[in-house]
Amino acid sequence: MKIHIKNKEKAILSKLCKDEYRVVAKQEDLEGGYTYLIFNENFQEIMLKDDIVEVTDDDMSDMIQRNDLWYGRNFYVNELLVSLLQLEPGSHISIGHIWLASKAFRYFEKYNYEIPDHYKNTALNEKYKMNLIEGFLMAINPYIERKFIGGNYFESFEFYKGKAVSEIELKLGESLTELDVVEYKNLLKSFIEKYLHGTQHNEENSKMFAGTFFVLIDSFFIYDITRIFSYKTFYNNCFVVEHQNEYYYLNKFWWG
Repeated sequence: MKIHIKNKEKAILSKLCKDEYRVVAKQEDLEGGYTYLIFNENFQEIMLKDDIVEVTDDDMSDMIQRNDLWYGRNFYVNELLVSLLQLEPGSHISIGHIWLASKAFRYFEKYNYEIPDHYKNTALNEKYKMNLIEGFLMAINPYIERKFIGGNYFESFEFYKGKAVSEIELKLGESLTELDVVEYKNLLKSFIEKYLHGTQHNEENSKMFAGTFFVLIDSFFIYDITRIFSYKTFYNNCFVVEHQNEYYYLNKFWWG
């Protein structure tokens, strides 16, 4: 489905200069009309009332009806995007977070959107994402280490791109085990939650930090994950993800 703004002057003032825009969602409003959601040239979400637009292409074959996402009112949304963003009742379509922006790329790719520079520099930039994680770990590792104060043993996290698992040469006492890729999310979340915790009274904060850490890592994986592994050495316990022939290591290591 595609629309364009009837009044060209208003369109220019709103910086919506294309002849037409693809509709991401069509939602019924309280007045009985409809509002259309589009992404503008900068991938900002724009809502347009039906009285200021004209439908130029009424094909809704790539949209599904999900009234549960719009408080029971009529709501039609692009089928691919709703699955990529894992929308749930009460949630809104947005790509303001790095995870959402990263996951939405397959939608933009499928429909041949022109990719703006700021999106290339963030959602499609692994160095940017790695910097986010490094900054997160600068705060979270001291939080984890507090529970070991007074002893000679400490645990920390690190995240990096490493060698292919086929290149790993196991030494005595080391192990490399392939895990069920279908369980990727549950296994990675459990791995993080097992080690990312502080003192006992900070349990709720730990759950929040673990959720943040998961989405920062998961934002790297735009396409389907191929395989996952557990790789353990004397000092290291790694959760390894294979994605697009690259290998990403989340390592919980100990030192002291």
